Amino acid sequence: PMEQLTTPTPNQTGPAPDQAAAPAAPVSQTPEDMEGVQAPENLEGVQAPENLEEVQAPENVEATPNPEGLEDPQTPAEDQSPQTGRHKPKRLEKRRLPRKTWLTVLLLLAAGLTFTAFSLTLSGQEGISWGGDPLLFACNALPVVLALAFLWLLTGQAWLSCLVVGALVFLLTGGNYFKVMFRDDPLMWSDLSLLREAFQMSDQYQVVLTPLMIAWIAVILAFGVLLFLLGRGRPKLLPRLLALVCVAGVGAASFLLLYTDDTLYANLAGDHAGDERQAYAATGVVYPFLHSAGRVYVQSTAYDEEEAAAILSQYTDGVIPQEKKVNLISIQMEAMADLSEYNIDGLSPSVYADFHALQAESYSGTLITDIFAGGTTETEWAVLTGGNQHGDFSTKTNSVAWYLKSQGYTANGSHPCRDWFYDRKHVNPNLGLDDYLFTDNYYYQFIAEGEDVAYDNVFFPDLEDRLAEYFDTSDAPLFSFNVTYQGHGPYEDEVAYWGTDFCTGDYEEGTLNILNNYFYVVQDSCAHLRHLTQFLDELDQPVVLLLYGDHKPWMGNNGAIYKGMGISLDTSTEEGFRNYYETWYMIWGNQAAKDLLDEDFQGQGPELYPIFYPKTERRTEHYANQS
Repeated sequence: PMEQLTTPTPNQTGPAPDQAAAPAAPVSQTPEDMEGVQAPENLEGVQAPENLEEVQAPENVEATPNPEGLEDPQTPAEDQSPQTGRHKPKRLEKRRLPRKTWLTVLLLLAAGLTFTAFSLTLSGQEGISWGGDPLLFACNALPVVLALAFLWLLTGQAWLSCLVVGALVFLLTGGNYFKVMFRDDPLMWSDLSLLREAFQMSDQYQVVLTPLMIAWIAVILAFGVLLFLLGRGRPKLLPRLLALVCVAGVGAASFLLLYTDDTLYANLAGDHAGDERQAYAATGVVYPFLHSAGRVYVQSTAYDEEEAAAILSQYTDGVIPQEKKVNLISIQMEAMADLSEYNIDGLSPSVYADFHALQAESYSGTLITDIFAGGTTETEWAVLTGGNQHGDFSTKTNSVAWYLKSQGYTANGSHPCRDWFYDRKHVNPNLGLDDYLFTDNYYYQFIAEGEDVAYDNVFFPDLEDRLAEYFDTSDAPLFSFNVTYQGHGPYEDEVAYWGTDFCTGDYEEGTLNILNNYFYVVQDSCAHLRHLTQFLDELDQPVVLLLYGDHKPWMGNNGAIYKGMGISLDTSTEEGFRNYYETWYMIWGNQAAKDLLDEDFQGQGPELYPIFYPKTERRTEHYANQS
């Protein structure tokens, strides 16, 4: 071909005598390289030999194979650059993270056992702990591991399962830790319906994470990262679905067999079974929490409507004679307790002066509640229903209010707090209380905008005004059921808002501030009560006043101030049990009621429960176990 012909330069006359002629290398020239180049004149008319077109390679020459291990130098068209025709470098393959299912399972199991260990460590209190019992560890770990497996199989993301389940167990354990600290009461299944109330009250307490809690959060995050990098394995679709069903089945079976078993729970709690706080500390958090859920489940499934109707049909309501009907005013005093019965250093006699004067004018005694430092509605609803176990009151429920209404009474009341707190807005009508007054529909007009509650300086004068108006406009006897707010804790420990004269004992400054703030509240409430009784005594209508404290007040985290004052809260002893659960009640009547009923409403009454059963040894033991 013409591309292979070369023209010798002037200094090239041919090969040297002692050198063989080297074959000429083919030269490829582009059109740009040929610009201005002209063919030599003596080449005009030169033509390529005719036989060149027919030249072929010798038959005995075989194609030379590529050296072993080398690829064919011919570059495929798809690997060539369309611009240059040159070979494109191959893209490096992305390294894939490990997808070993067995590794994922092991990491999830390790995470579950670690979370359980943290939870059990944080559940202990006052020297009571799970004690290293393998069965207790298993009862706490099983739900955690099953939850991890279920969420992993459901989503296919082990790291997500780890973070979600780890966060839930952390929140459950932390919630129990702080609830015991602030309210001396463990976190139960039924408390989940009160999350809004819990968030509302949380800003009144100082929540500080412990170093162990911070370490647990770090461990949860570390396991999440580890599972994201190494725990990418998961079963194929069909085995995964089968495993998901199996995990759900094991979870349901374990709940029905283990977490509803009261005997097993009592055995594992041992000597602490009678006190729910101590039982939690002795058995963990996850296990007793699920046991409280199991208890609710058993109670709900054990109810037989026909049997209940048959039992109820055996009783008939008594009839109140018209000439014996008196107006009944009930006031539940928030966290008011007679702490003067303890030897409190420096307690001013003026604090309980009005309380003791009113007590002397009343039929009074001791009330044994089943709550401490919180849980107001437990006492409130026990008084109204005559029972210390209840549901959510989502339907009409027998109560004192319904009974009195059947006898011709008007039933209403008030609580100067938000209506959604404990869902009273819906509960109270189902308990027979009509036109109930809350901050939302009434007390807002007496307090600053944005405030949630009204205190006794608003509550008691307003109650007197409303009673006077009712007696002027209605002839129907009245049942008024009221709950105050003023004594609600916690009480400030950094400053004594109303001075330091109420308690001057030899206590540290923070303790003195709390005691002075609480004792002012007591003294102020008692002064309002005295004024109320003076107002009622001037009425011509017969009025009986029922007063009682719903529970002992909060006094420092874990009852620290009680202990500092030498007041035992060890409920395993008679003294500690009474210190923990005892409050008071008074039944006071105005002169018109005394004349109508021929009663003086004075004297020492029996010990009562909020359900107004008299104390007996058998009931005391039963009620203590219920507590």
